[in-house]
Amino acid sequence: MYKYTKYIWLALGVLFLQIFLLDNISIALFLRPMIFPIIILLLPIEWRAVWVILAAFVVGWIMDLSLGGAGLYIASLLPIVPLRRTLIYIISHLAVESGDQTGLLSRMTQRQMIGYIALALLLHHTLFFGLEALSLAAPMQFLATIVCSTLLSTIVAMPIVRIFAKQLTTR
Repeated sequence: MYKYTKYIWLALGVLFLQIFLLDNISIALFLRPMIFPIIILLLPIEWRAVWVILAAFVVGWIMDLSLGGAGLYIASLLPIVPLRRTLIYIISHLAVESGDQTGLLSRMTQRQMIGYIALALLLHHTLFFGLEALSLAAPMQFLATIVCSTLLSTIVAMPIVRIFAKQLTTR
C-alpha cells in the first residue's frame, strides 16, 4: 500500500489544484490550463492496462462531476491511456518491452519528460477542445486555443512533474 500513497497524493493534489484553482482562472479566451492528465501520464508503465484505464475513468468521472463536463473529460482522457507507451517511445526512444518497463519514467531525462508531457497534453487538448466544439467553424481560434492551452498547461505541470519524478528516483 505504501508504494501507492505517492500516486494517491499526486492525484488528490492535482485534482484539487485543477478543480478549485485552474478552472477558475480566466486569463483569456485561448488559455484554459488543464493539468489533470498528468495523473494518468505519471502512473507506472508496468501497471496493467485495465488498472490505468480504470484510474483514467475515475479521474475523468471526478472532473465531469465537479465541473459539469457531461462525459467530456472521460472521453478526452481515456484515449491517452493506450498511447502512453507510444508517446514515450516517440520522445525518448526507450524501448517499452514487457521485460524492461520498471522505472521507465524515472530513466527519462528532463528534456524527454518535458517532451512526453507536452506531447500528451497536446493530444489531450486536441481531443478535449475538438469534442467540446464539435465544429471547425473557427479553425484559427480552435488551433490557437489548443496551442496556447497546451503551452500554459505544460508550464504549470512541469514543477509538479519534477517534484514527483524526484520522489520516484529517491525510493
